[in-house]
Amino acid sequence: MTVGLLSAAFIGSTLIVAPTTQAAATSCFGSAKSYTKPTGARWYPTSGRLTTTSNCADINIKTNQSAYVEVCFYPTSGGSTCNSYKSAPAGQWTVVATGVKDGTQFQFYFASDAYNSGVWAG
Repeated sequence: MTVGLLSAAFIGSTLIVAPTTQAAATSCFGSAKSYTKPTGARWYPTSGRLTTTSNCADINIKTNQSAYVEVCFYPTSGGSTCNSYKSAPAGQWTVVATGVKDGTQFQFYFASDAYNSGVWAG
């Protein structure tokens, strides 16, 4: 049975309660952080790195201006690797990387150097 953001089931005489997918998404998107990428830049952040948390299994972005964006990862062993561009329509959550480990350092890389803002969760 599902009630609100929890699912419950009996296994034998034990009640098992777990968050639903909706609860996980609410927790992930509820921890979203705003961003502003200035005109002339393709990277966000323009310096430094972002770090994934245990709030989300994926890296998500919700842009205020439609954009093509990819994620570049920076492993502790050095170097970097980027995934492919994803279309991020304005006002919609877009998954730009899936199954990312907690504590992973990354940056967003935009196809355009036009101004862009919105929120991200990861």
